[in-house]
Amino acid sequence: MKIRHTLTVGLGGLISLGLLLTWLLALFPVTIRVDHDWLKPLALIIASGLYLGGIGLLFRYLHRLPKRFDWWVTGGLWVLLLLIQLWVATAWVAAPRADLYFVHQQALDLLQGSHHWAAYFYTYPNNVTFTLLLSTLMHLGTGVTLNLIQFIWLDCGLVAVWHVLRQHNPARANLFLSLVITAVPLYAYALNTYTDVYVLPLIMLAVVTFYRLQQAEAWQQIVGRSLLLSLFLVAAYLLKANLVVLLIATLLTLWLRPNQAPHQSVTRCLFTLILLATLIAGTGLTHNWQRANGYRLNPDQALPALSWVAMSWNPDYSGQYNRPDVTHIRQQPTQSAKQAWAKTTLTHRLDTLGPAGISDHLYQKARLFLANGTFDSFQVNPAFDRAPNWYRQHRATSDWFLASWCQITYLTLLLVNLGWGIQQLRRCHLTATYLLGGLAFIGLACFHIIFWEAEERYALPLLPLLLAGTAAGYRQPVNVLRYSLRSRWLPLGVGAAFTVLLGIAAWQNAGLMVHSNSEPVSVVSQNEGRYYQNHRLTVAPHHTLTQPFTASLPFDQIIINQGQRRLTGRLILRDAHGKVVWQSRGQRPRLTWNFPPQMAGHYTLSVTNRSTQPLQLVTAPATYRLLPQAIIGHANQYLQFRVQQQSVAPVLSNGKFWLLFGGMWLSGLLIVDRFYWYRRQI
Repeated sequence: MKIRHTLTVGLGGLISLGLLLTWLLALFPVTIRVDHDWLKPLALIIASGLYLGGIGLLFRYLHRLPKRFDWWVTGGLWVLLLLIQLWVATAWVAAPRADLYFVHQQALDLLQGSHHWAAYFYTYPNNVTFTLLLSTLMHLGTGVTLNLIQFIWLDCGLVAVWHVLRQHNPARANLFLSLVITAVPLYAYALNTYTDVYVLPLIMLAVVTFYRLQQAEAWQQIVGRSLLLSLFLVAAYLLKANLVVLLIATLLTLWLRPNQAPHQSVTRCLFTLILLATLIAGTGLTHNWQRANGYRLNPDQALPALSWVAMSWNPDYSGQYNRPDVTHIRQQPTQSAKQAWAKTTLTHRLDTLGPAGISDHLYQKARLFLANGTFDSFQVNPAFDRAPNWYRQHRATSDWFLASWCQITYLTLLLVNLGWGIQQLRRCHLTATYLLGGLAFIGLACFHIIFWEAEERYALPLLPLLLAGTAAGYRQPVNVLRYSLRSRWLPLGVGAAFTVLLGIAAWQNAGLMVHSNSEPVSVVSQNEGRYYQNHRLTVAPHHTLTQPFTASLPFDQIIINQGQRRLTGRLILRDAHGKVVWQSRGQRPRLTWNFPPQMAGHYTLSVTNRSTQPLQLVTAPATYRLLPQAIIGHANQYLQFRVQQQSVAPVLSNGKFWLLFGGMWLSGLLIVDRFYWYRRQI
């Protein structure tokens, strides 16, 4: 028992250290991906403090709410959450891109009875199980229907966590709902038809079921909850293999923390056996399901695990997935050749880096994995088949505000969970659910930072754990303003100090009004065809390829095949009436052209090959609509091109900048005033 207690406290200290280091990393979010132009650390700290103060005032209000009004507030929060989800699900439909393009196409093929699998799935077999699941769900519909299904499934996990919190303290349950309503990544990933949104509820259900298992006393409860927990854990693992860390964390926590069963060892052994049996049975059933649908794993084509480790140690990419490494691995003819290449490459990279280089690479991977509170929300959906025009036109500014909000809330969630952990360490007693969530956090971080790819989206399973931990572990901070009964100058001093610090933060971030953000407004984006397959359509000499498209916004730039070369021929843009509104000049035009602004509407883009040699253009084959219309004369073929509206403007206008910091100033003074008025803590 003493050894278990010592291990528990030691692990609690490790979890708190991990949360502290993550909080420090989050003050300097990475800019090498889609998110950039972040607020400076001082502004992030101030904004996070304001958000924490807002949580404190909200929790104080919810805590003091009379019982007769509690259910009205709860109902109002649920109605608000569901209305926002309904609006998001119907107003936005994400376009399947990159991996999702192959998954979506294969799921449709399965739905139509085909058992032929694309070569992509023999290289990346990890997506086969989810593709089978998606093909089953597509019987109900696609687009908005899939969005609604994903939101409903997400809500199943949220309801489970909310219910447990409500049984202990209704104020904490309502605080949890308030945090969920403002959690932007949950909405972004619910629009993304991929494994992430399907495993998030499984994680929440697993944590809740584990909590119930710890309370179980009768053998019927122990067996039933052990089986249910095993099903959740194994399902999450089969959909997303990195969640093996959650299985390990669950077993460690179960064996370290006491439970309420008369014979605690019986519960531990029984659950371990049931989990092992469920894992074996689930793996076998999944393989049978795959074989029944025509899929057979080919080891000579699949990327071995060691190749992912070698790729993650490429110092040029900070641990990200990179195409050059994958191309080299795919060129190896056999499984043994792939493993040999991966082993040689990994050894060479570690030797080249040396101790100092290894430390720096681990730091870069840790930053990429943990520093951004967006969890890659604004890159997982690069294009939308449906979106409000105001969002398309102002996407850069909207995403900047949403990303900044994500970072502020992320810092606050980390801080509250860190405080909860330190408080438990001071009592030398860690709750089982906190230990479980903390071990999952440490395990996931170690898995990706040391061994695997390190991208922001892989840290998404931490978000529901942080939300639940904040609602369960929030403690009112010491209110120094309660001493203002003896010194009425104290709140004035706090307000003045806050004003000075905010002024310094505004001065540090003034570059947002000056720095030019040249990110174009995306009007039409069909970027498939090059990733993995490099599919091309041949245009014979003196023939023309014509791609119709619909522009929902004005535009002034077209980029074909990423604009990487010239062609001998001509590009012609025609409107809905067939009138030529623009055509390229010269005998060898570029594939990137700027022209006078064109209004929104229906257009056709024609590429004419005037050379004596065949012209190859990158296209994407698909039996679903990547665009409203396919290439004329080539059913199910879509040209790879982008239509854009060039935009060169500051990240924030002067008005928006001062509105942002003015709002922060007024909010800060209001929070100081409210804490002064209460003068006491809960």
